[in-house]
This record gives sequence, structure tokens and C-alpha cells, in this order.
Amino acid sequence: MDETQTERQRTSPTVRRHMLAAELKELRRAAGLTHVDVADRLGWPQAKVSKIEGSRQAVGVEAVIALADICHAEGRHREHLVSLAHQARGRGWWDSYRDVLPPEDRLYIGFEAEAADVRVFGTEVLPELVRTRDYAAAVLAARRSAEPAADSERSLEALEIRQRNLDSGGVPLDLVLAESALRRVVGGPDVLRGQWDRLLEIAARAEVTLRVLPFAAGALAADGPFTVLSFGADSPPAVVYRPALAVRPLLDSPTDVQVHQDAFDQLVESALDPEESVRLLEKEVDRAKA
Repeated sequence: MDETQTERQRTSPTVRRHMLAAELKELRRAAGLTHVDVADRLGWPQAKVSKIEGSRQAVGVEAVIALADICHAEGRHREHLVSLAHQARGRGWWDSYRDVLPPEDRLYIGFEAEAADVRVFGTEVLPELVRTRDYAAAVLAARRSAEPAADSERSLEALEIRQRNLDSGGVPLDLVLAESALRRVVGGPDVLRGQWDRLLEIAARAEVTLRVLPFAAGALAADGPFTVLSFGADSPPAVVYRPALAVRPLLDSPTDVQVHQDAFDQLVESALDPEESVRLLEKEVDRAKA
């Protein structure tokens, strides 16, 4: 896959919707208009303006043109907004898995698809992006005991697409794994040994940094797993995903993002360095094979 194809594949409608919402909000403010002003001039409910700017409601191309008109966006700026609106109307590959991926997961994957940098902290189980198929299947079986086999197969298929897309884009992946995640026997000893081998293979990649946070490090800087996604220039600010949160697992406020970035930095300081982390894993693999 050449560079142009990779870039095109990693352009996400989810990110474009987020960018468009932020730019429309800034456009309105620059024009000195309130939500009420915009709603009155366009004959919209005030809540619609708020939802569009919060990326909680899709906005069509005609609506973007109307907003550009009343906010006096001209020339290239207007063309840029219309182009974003067209891109935001697209569908990502994850939308075809809506039967097994809940809305919050699809939203997260839409951001992950265009991330320029991924920082992951794993606690009780290993993060999805590094799981083997057997390990992932064992986690699914434990959490969705009543799920039909066909649904589990589609969930695993979606996960493999995520893993391949991240690998093909050469996205930097920074992992901090609590020792508890490494030692929990998910799927049985054979599955766990296969997962250790997979981690060693991943850790050898140039774009991956793996650190293990040993039990001896004491209290953790975070109670649960989380991922920080960062983006390139002219893209949205970083976002945080907390899969353990039942409400609002995706956080994008600057305060929330900074709290988790600081926590990740603290976890890195407490963890073994990458070389020590690999040696720890290698010892576990050798011990299991003995």
C-alpha cells in the first residue's frame, strides 16, 4: 500500500465531523452571533445549533452553506467548510459492524482510525489493539456469554481490521501494561503464552514502545484502563477513551485530556524501561516453555 492509499484509508468521517463542528462554532463566535441569533435567522430550534456545534448531530452540506452565509464565510474558508461537510457525510468501515459494535465503540474507532499517536494503559486485561485472536475470543466469551457465535466472529473480525489498519499506517503505539494484565490467565495457559509471544513481536517494531508496570511500583496513577489519541496538524485536539466508564467513555475536554496525559506520564515514570520490560516478558516465556 503506497503513502497516498494509506492516507486516504486513514481519513475518518468521524474526525471530519468533529473538526467541522469545532470550526462552525468558531465561525459563529467570530461573526458575533449567539445560538439564538443563528436559530432565529435560519428558523431552526436553538437546540439544533448547540447539537451541531457539539458534534452531537449530523449537519448536511446545505446547512453548512446556510451557516457560512449568515456568518459571512467567503472564498477558501467557505470552500473548506463545504469540503469538510462532504467528507463528514461519509461512512467508515466500522459502520458496517453496528450489529456488534455499540455507538460509543464506533465513535471511538472513528477517532482511532485517524490518530497520529496512540497511548494505552492496560490494567486487568491486555488492550484490544495487542490481543491475539484467541485471547480476544476468551475475553468476549467471559463478557458476552449469551452472544451468538456469529456475533462473536464479527466482533473479532472488526478487531482484526483495527489492528491491521493501525499497523499499516505505522502509527506510534506507546503501551504501559500493569503486571496484573500480563499475569491474568485469560483463556488458559496456552492462550496466555501465545499472547506473550505476540507482545514480544509487537515490542520489536520500531513504532511501538512497551513498558511493564510491576507490582513493586505500588499504587497506580490511574484506577482503570484508558487510551489517549492524538492527531496531526489541522486536526482535532487529543481525546481520551475510558472503556470502563458506562457513561461518556469518550472525553474530549482539554481538562480531561490533560489529566490523563499527566497520569500516563506518571505511569511511564513508574514502569520498567522498554528493555527491562522485554526481558521480563522473555523470562516468562522461557519459564513457561521449560
